[in-house]
Amino acid sequence: MDRMLSVKVESGMESLLRVVGVLRRKEFSIKNLQMDFSDCGTSSLFITINDGERLGVNQAIKHMEKLVDVFEIEELKGEN
Repeated sequence: MDRMLSVKVESGMESLLRVVGVLRRKEFSIKNLQMDFSDCGTSSLFITINDGERLGVNQAIKHMEKLVDVFEIEELKGEN
């Protein structure tokens, strides 16, 4: 089952690479990724991951919360 997350991060490619890197290292399957820039120095990442049997979306959120670039994470319901 695919789950979509909205992640607010610092603006820039470094933040994108950190988030994607941590998810790939933890063996999450990223299906889709979109980055939207805002005027206030932050960016929004919309990430669709495959919520497999072994790894849950809650575990992905916990890993991303440890990153200093990440300000807010929200699971989008009903968007899939």
